[in-house]
Amino acid sequence: MSISVFCGGARQVRMVACRWRKLRRIMFGFGLSALAVVILRMATETFDTSQASHQLQHDLEQKLRSPENSNSDSLRWREDLWEELIQSCQGKKKLRQLPKIIGVGVEKCGTHALVHYLYRHPLIRTTRPLELGMFNRAGGRASDFLHRVPEVEENAFTMEKTPAYFNFNRAVPANIKNLVPDAKLLLLLCDPVDRVLSDFFHEWVMFNITHRDRVQFKYKSVDQYVHDYLPRIQQAIGDFDQKNALLQEDRVFDLMRKDYLSHIITTGFYALHLQRWFKYFNETNLMVIDSERMLQDPGNVIEEVQEFLKLPKVLLKEDYVKKEDSGYFCYKNWKDENKLDCLPSAKRRTRNGNKSLPPDVTSKLQGLFLSHNEALFKMLGRKFKWK
Repeated sequence: MSISVFCGGARQVRMVACRWRKLRRIMFGFGLSALAVVILRMATETFDTSQASHQLQHDLEQKLRSPENSNSDSLRWREDLWEELIQSCQGKKKLRQLPKIIGVGVEKCGTHALVHYLYRHPLIRTTRPLELGMFNRAGGRASDFLHRVPEVEENAFTMEKTPAYFNFNRAVPANIKNLVPDAKLLLLLCDPVDRVLSDFFHEWVMFNITHRDRVQFKYKSVDQYVHDYLPRIQQAIGDFDQKNALLQEDRVFDLMRKDYLSHIITTGFYALHLQRWFKYFNETNLMVIDSERMLQDPGNVIEEVQEFLKLPKVLLKEDYVKKEDSGYFCYKNWKDENKLDCLPSAKRRTRNGNKSLPPDVTSKLQGLFLSHNEALFKMLGRKFKWK
């Protein structure tokens, strides 16, 4: 089952017919009647509303954003489309389904922010808690996990995110592919040097809260930690080596089994981990997102995510505004511009400028990650603007 705008199966043709009258009213109002006839005819002939509806929505959006259209036109269009999606869920049978939208990582790269910006979509339902870790169990069946997900409308999509999926369990990619072969995966990557700083303080805070970490967290500063761990990791892993990448991956997991805290650094060997995921997924079902870009320009990124998920684009870049006092983006309710929903301050521990790496530590980590970053950029066919 592909992710589509409306319900799947034989009902699609009937749904096209029942929605035609309302869509025609909207489209005639914006002078797109001829285009609408062609697109709707394509939808009824192919029994697939997802691509046609997505293209129609795209064309309407482009026209509405042109200078000759007023804000009231744009608001009316969004109200109609939003209401259409809500109505498409009303009265539908509810069922439990494994997540079709899965955030697979990376820890401390803004995975919570992504969900915070995305979950308001009328067709997305999130799990409670968000991080279920259900795909960590090898050999499981769908029936083993359904009790852990909410009942949702049959044309809605359940979303779950567990950042540890990316690098803590080698079996996860195969588990997801076996259990949810048509899942769409979202992967956030951030500068691995900055990630070390963020993950260090995360582990430190969690230890002080729970006192139940797998090892005693004895380091009082990040430079102490890096000074101790960097030589061991350099010796065990070293520069990225394509010929021995699988052996290097083995060493990463062996090191983490023996010493849990090594993951603060080794998680940043993205290319070694990503090669495992690319055995089962590609750019059609795994979207790699530059975390820094998402935090600096969430509106455009969320629009691109909706396109990747093949969901109607009702969350627009205008919905995300920066708060001057914090420098972070918040979601602005398009029905009430006075309502802002911002990330909790706990999610900004190392981005508020109060914590940083010493210059010599930064330089050493940059040297460690250099070849691994270059390998990653080659795998993705694009570069990120990291240090």
